[in-house]
Amino acid sequence: MQGIKSRQLNGCETLAFPTIGIVLLGGISDSSKRYPLHNSAGIAYTSQDHDIYTRTRLFYSKEPSVTVNGHRVDPDDPRTPSHILSRYAAVDQLNGKHLSVSSQNNGIISGSSDAGAAALAKASQEMFGISDMRSLENDFRSISESVGRSLHGGLTVTELIDGVPVSTKLLGPEDFSDYVIVAFMFSSVRNPSDAIHRNIVKSPVYSKRVISTAKKCNILRELAARRNIRGIFELAMNDTDEYHSLLESVGVKVITSEMQALINRLKEQREEFWRAYLVTGGTNVFVATEKQNVSKLEEIALSLNIPSKKLIVAGAARVFVNF
Repeated sequence: MQGIKSRQLNGCETLAFPTIGIVLLGGISDSSKRYPLHNSAGIAYTSQDHDIYTRTRLFYSKEPSVTVNGHRVDPDDPRTPSHILSRYAAVDQLNGKHLSVSSQNNGIISGSSDAGAAALAKASQEMFGISDMRSLENDFRSISESVGRSLHGGLTVTELIDGVPVSTKLLGPEDFSDYVIVAFMFSSVRNPSDAIHRNIVKSPVYSKRVISTAKKCNILRELAARRNIRGIFELAMNDTDEYHSLLESVGVKVITSEMQALINRLKEQREEFWRAYLVTGGTNVFVATEKQNVSKLEEIALSLNIPSKKLIVAGAARVFVNF
């Protein structure tokens, strides 16, 4: 592994933020590398109080362990980070200590694997002085195929270049300061992401989806260059419709009847105020609007008895403390 220095820290604690898809991803190379099969885009998010995040500690201990949300991870789990960390430092040569991980989610609505992978990637970068960010991101993609969104923060696009995914930050949180995303949270059971990835590629029109996402990411770059935030969310809404239509054609239904009822209401009388909805692979409907219209969305949530949460665009994964 290039660009790794000798150990100087006993441990590192980092924060990273979960993400929402803008150009949605469906289809990965395999269960190990988890490289995406087409271009995609997303944004990192947190609450207005910045209390939605993953907090991760990477440290040396006598015995190796990985704990996520208070539960020990099976060392044989194919998505455990142990096999990645062993590439950087399997055993400390001076003290005979092993790397251990403790990670805790706080208030995450969706996208926890992105935040967890990014927080650990950032800790590894800090601990081992890694300079090659592309290699770092693709190493930790085996934990989450969308790790780049959370690692870089803001609005990012992930594109395949000679078959290798590369994530680029297009806009930061400050560019979205006039907008809020309201999450309408439903209680249905989430479809595992692997079920989506495994089935969507079976569609006879999947190749058209690959072409479509490439075009949308190019348009997204143009919209970002003009700071056209409305256009970005409208593109995302269009992609939500296309993506879920394709998913349902291969037997994977994410949008429940209750979620669809909300979407139908959001589509009605749009001239009242601007809004754009997004649905990823989970049980939430995310609705973007300008700050001055947030109360109108909250009124809709209250009238339908749907729990809701106000979100803002978040920044990159960051080091919280070294020790």
